[in-house]
Amino acid sequence: MIGLIGINHNTAPVEIRERFALTDADAVELINDWITNDFVIGGIVLSTCNRIEIYFQTKEEDMQPDFNKLIRSLAAFKHIDTVDQSIFICKSNGEAILHMFRLASGLESMVIGETQILGQLKDAFRKAIDNSQSTSILSRMFHKGFETAKKIRNNFLIAATPVSSGAAAVTFMDRCIGNRKISTLILGAGQMAETIYDRLSELEFENVKIYNRTKERAEKFAQTHGNIPCFSENQLCEALDQADLIFVATSSLMPIVKKEEMALRTNTEAVYLFDMAVPRNIAEDVRTLEFAHVYTIDDLRKTPEGEMIGDLDYKGIDNCIEEMVGQFTEWLDASQIRQVINVIQQASDKLLEKELSKLPSQLDAGEREIIEQSDQHLRITFSTAIIAALRDVTKDGKNLQYTEAINKLFSKILESE
Repeated sequence: MIGLIGINHNTAPVEIRERFALTDADAVELINDWITNDFVIGGIVLSTCNRIEIYFQTKEEDMQPDFNKLIRSLAAFKHIDTVDQSIFICKSNGEAILHMFRLASGLESMVIGETQILGQLKDAFRKAIDNSQSTSILSRMFHKGFETAKKIRNNFLIAATPVSSGAAAVTFMDRCIGNRKISTLILGAGQMAETIYDRLSELEFENVKIYNRTKERAEKFAQTHGNIPCFSENQLCEALDQADLIFVATSSLMPIVKKEEMALRTNTEAVYLFDMAVPRNIAEDVRTLEFAHVYTIDDLRKTPEGEMIGDLDYKGIDNCIEEMVGQFTEWLDASQIRQVINVIQQASDKLLEKELSKLPSQLDAGEREIIEQSDQHLRITFSTAIIAALRDVTKDGKNLQYTEAINKLFSKILESE
């Protein structure tokens, strides 16, 4: 059983999403806990500024994932006492597969067609593999999802103009301010900072600086981007004082831009801050400063920057994704029915061996040879008849309810013998 639980920019504001955000270490610990407690047999965690999603696989006998149990476990893990479960998306099997394929293709993002989400999914998958937390089925699903994303981009030009949340944020602020000579500061030196800088360069912003807490990273970023001015270590207040437009894109779990630091600005002209991080890196009370205008990732919703520019063949895209989902589902059905057939054959062998063990020990060699030949014939006849009925009843594995029920039945026979 494949399942998915998650929250995203459509179901919960950033104030709630940041409470559920998971670091890499958190993700490993959570999935290990779920595996240890038999909640799942494997899981892959995606945690970004716009969404927290957990893809998982449960045991075959679990007819339906206990979504409520997993949500409560996640909330407890994050020390959240009460949670509104209605903010969670909960999907299983075909719906979970379809969602993942659409997500990889950039169709579920705030910025439709963004390219960054595919890389984030690949990172999440790689980390699950590195920590032995994926399963063969989840791995196959993610690879098929990546294949789908590539096909969509190549065939429908969804990435003709590559976009991401970072690039959209720059475009959004450019439209709001209308001044590309403004002193601009990027806090952070990771992938999001790279994306922001690239978009600023495309729009020909003339005065861009970088701050990173680590001096080496700040200097390296500056050197690889035209030797722009850089700040590091205890120079944060100085960097903030000189900037009129600030993009905050760090991996810090705590606010790094605080009211007391912003209040020390000698320049009390309007300053615009865009917080790309989840959890947020700009303290909430910075908004109370008259000269500070704070934006978050949620401000991109329902703006031109939150939409893919140009006409898209959505019907063609949907048909393509449905075809890819169908291919994966066929493989999954075949895989599941193979597992059931294996269990049936094992159970048949075990039952016949048990009966043969009751034969009198004084049988001569000729009699034993006849019985062994009959035994082999019985094994084949018995299992073939059941497997034929299995394929008929389950529509070659497509009817998961029957497939899982028969698997559970013969698994019980194996356990009891």
